[in-house]
Amino acid sequence: MFQPRLKDFDPRLGAIVDHLRAIEKELRNFGKSSGRRASAEAAVAGDRIAETIGPILNDIAERFRHGQHAAFDQAATLGNQAVKIGGKVGGDAVERIAGQAKQRSMLMLAVAIGVGILIGAAIRRT
Repeated sequence: MFQPRLKDFDPRLGAIVDHLRAIEKELRNFGKSSGRRASAEAAVAGDRIAETIGPILNDIAERFRHGQHAAFDQAATLGNQAVKIGGKVGGDAVERIAGQAKQRSMLMLAVAIGVGILIGAAIRRT
């Protein structure tokens, strides 16, 4: 689906990949600049190194992709748990307030009137 970019990973991994690519490029350039025989041998060596490094880099990228997916899944699970706990705590708080309001209705009415008076006084001063 979406391929992660090297900048999404640890900067050290990106540096390693850049160094390996630079080495591969230098080996190919070295092979081209050498004599015909040396050039052929260096090109073969460069190709062998590229063939060896390529699967290793792909494996590293695949491992990071799997780790990234696992981290996203775990974050989603933890987020869902936090929402459930927050909903339960909020519901419990509303139930407690409602219970207290039923038991002490006159006190709650007095508090509501007092808060209303304070808000009204604050609005008039501004």
